[in-house]
Amino acid sequence: MRGARRRLAAVAACLLLLSQGCGSRRDAPDLVLITVDTLRADRLGAYGHDGANTPVFDGLAERGRLFTQATTPFPRTTPALASLFTGLEPRRHGSREVAEPRRFGTTLAEVLLARGYATIGVSSNGVAGAHENLHTGFEIFREKEDLGTERGWKVTDTALELTLRVPAERPLFLWAHYTDPHYTYNPPRDFDPGPEANACRDLMSAVKARTVFKGQMQANHGGATAPVVPACALLYDAEVAYADTQVGRLLAGLGRAGRLDRAYVIYTSDHGENLGESKLFFEHGPSVHDASLRVPLAITGPDVARGRDAGLIRLQDLAPTLLSLAGVPPGERPEGDALDLASRVRGDGDSAPSVALAEGATNMRVRYTARPQSGRPDDRYCFHDAPWSLCLEPNAAPALYDHQADPGLTRDVGDAHPEVRERILAAGRSWTPGELRERTARTADWKLVEYPRLEGGWRRELYALASDPGETRDVAAQYPEELERLAAELERWAATPLPASGLSNSDLEALRALGYVDETD
Repeated sequence: MRGARRRLAAVAACLLLLSQGCGSRRDAPDLVLITVDTLRADRLGAYGHDGANTPVFDGLAERGRLFTQATTPFPRTTPALASLFTGLEPRRHGSREVAEPRRFGTTLAEVLLARGYATIGVSSNGVAGAHENLHTGFEIFREKEDLGTERGWKVTDTALELTLRVPAERPLFLWAHYTDPHYTYNPPRDFDPGPEANACRDLMSAVKARTVFKGQMQANHGGATAPVVPACALLYDAEVAYADTQVGRLLAGLGRAGRLDRAYVIYTSDHGENLGESKLFFEHGPSVHDASLRVPLAITGPDVARGRDAGLIRLQDLAPTLLSLAGVPPGERPEGDALDLASRVRGDGDSAPSVALAEGATNMRVRYTARPQSGRPDDRYCFHDAPWSLCLEPNAAPALYDHQADPGLTRDVGDAHPEVRERILAAGRSWTPGELRERTARTADWKLVEYPRLEGGWRRELYALASDPGETRDVAAQYPEELERLAAELERWAATPLPASGLSNSDLEALRALGYVDETD
């Protein structure tokens, strides 16, 4: 029923546009926006990964402009894509968690549709669809429930089928979102690395069988996860390679249809993936490490300057930048939190944001104990202070667990340790539920990360990215001025009032389908 209503609305919008004579602006360029979910920049050949098999992205980077310092404002799909489409930070568009709908802002597709563009969206991610309000402005929108699979071949086939229906004289905005690199890492047979990845497959099978909880895996409980990182990285790279081939099929089909002659092609991601960095394994969201925060970005087009751009660019900057490339005057673009960087794309300007600000999420699996809080504030959530976990849920007394001895969090030992229970409960009450989040202020050279302390306040670490891209050495003591400058940026940003937010129970199905929430969490 929901899909039928969307299709009827799309037909009505198309008829209205034709009646107004808006369908003949073929002087405007086509825009092809390709986003590959969970794609780390440093796993692509263009960024120096020797094991990459990504000729499509690398070819675009060679023919166009490669941005080496592109970041997402939030390492979860829904908030990141909402920022890309609106030019607003998550604190302003209202989505600060995966599956939480965007509530504010005007989207790229809405602006382009009003200017006569045919707007087509195809998304294979169950938390990047109509429920999340990422469909607005698309005349035709297909999401996971329409596709029936997350596999990239279906995204490509559907996008090409829909695009070929668009009259040649009408400009096109196409968004294609591929989900293949997202955990679980299960590449097609043609891309599977074979026995070399068996250790990772065994671990994923144990998680599926629930002999290992996913939260335990992500936190490297008992040291069992770290040894399989090389095997899992092979499977992850294979998924990335497969997605790249599907992007190649899409571009080849668009080329045969004449849709690339004057098109801007944008190939990027919503966020990356932690493969053990910052004590987070095979997941994204809670960490603001560059493994999740830094995204690939390559742009080609009729007047795009070839080369590498090492200046800062944020995912939300794409909204005004793409509208500028499409010829939309500044006065007709929505107000936002982003910069028009079209001059940099064309190579005749060097404007850039002074800082990129971002925050992490809360891991929604209660058994993830590597950070101070996990779970869902409107359901069951826990505060962690090793070896203890204090868990709360509606209509139940707080329960204390020893998560090292009892990783499943099944035996309440609060009566035996009442002082521990009260100490952690008091500390947890000093925080707004769900707000023990990492946050960061990043430039091209420096990165300040503030890690929340359960007892209150923040632990600050400063990293010099040029010499320490892995963010392993805190240099705050050596560079106090940089620390204070970036800390002040974070304080100003954090003072912005937050919109009311929260996930409804109806969101759980989509979250479980992607593995964000376990059945018993």
